[in-house]
Amino acid sequence: MKNIVSRFALLFILTSAVSVFLPGCQTVQNAYDSTREAFGVQKRDMMISEVKDARDALEEVKVQFQSAMDKFKTVLNSKEGMLEDKYKTLKSENEKNEKKARDIQKSIDSATRIAESMFAEWEAELDQYHSENLRSGSELRMQEAKGQYNKFINAMTLANEKTGPILASFSDLVLFSRHNINSETVESLASELDEATEKISSLFQEIDVAAGEADAFVSLLAGSEPSGQQENTDSNNPE
Repeated sequence: MKNIVSRFALLFILTSAVSVFLPGCQTVQNAYDSTREAFGVQKRDMMISEVKDARDALEEVKVQFQSAMDKFKTVLNSKEGMLEDKYKTLKSENEKNEKKARDIQKSIDSATRIAESMFAEWEAELDQYHSENLRSGSELRMQEAKGQYNKFINAMTLANEKTGPILASFSDLVLFSRHNINSETVESLASELDEATEKISSLFQEIDVAAGEADAFVSLLAGSEPSGQQENTDSNNPE
C-alpha cells in the first residue's frame, strides 16, 4: 500500500514540475500522459477514465442547468426582494452554468487527445504481429473502437453546441433582470422562460444520447483484452 501511495505521490510531484518548466496547456497535458504511462497506466485505461469523466461532466450540466432554470423561474416570477439582489442571484447562477458548459469542451479536448494517442499506438502495434490471425482480430477490434469513439465524440459535440443558445438565453435574462423586472414585465418573461425550457429539454436529450455512447465505448474498451495478452494467457494455460 505504501509503495502505491509513494508512486502516485511521485507522479504528482513530477507532473507538477513538468507544468512549471513546460509552458503551454497541450505540452503539459502530453507530459502528464507520458508520466502516467511511465508509471504503468495504459492508454486504454486513460481513455476509459477520460470517457467516464466526460459522462460525469454531462450529468453535472444537466443538474446545473435544471437547477438554474428552477432558480430563474422562482426569482423572475417573485414580486418580493430587491432588484439588485435578484440580479446578483441570477448572475451567480449563470456563471455556474458557464463553468459547467466549459467542462464539456474540456472533456472533448481531453478525450480527443488521448484517443489520438491510443489509436496511433494501437495501429503501430499491428505491424509487430507474427500471427496474421491475431493481427486481423486486433485490427477489427480497433476499427470497432474507432467507430464507437466517433459516435461518442460526435454526440458530445452536439450536446456542447446546444449549450451555447441556452447560455445566451440565460445571459439575456440576467441583463434584463438588472433594470427591468417589475409587476408589468414579469408576464412578458414567460415566453422567454418557455423558450429556454425547450432548449434545455433538447439539450438533455442530446446529453442522454452522448451518455449512452460513452457507456458503450467504455464497455467496448473494458471488454477487449489485448491480443498479445490473450495469446500469452492461452500458452500458459494448456488444456
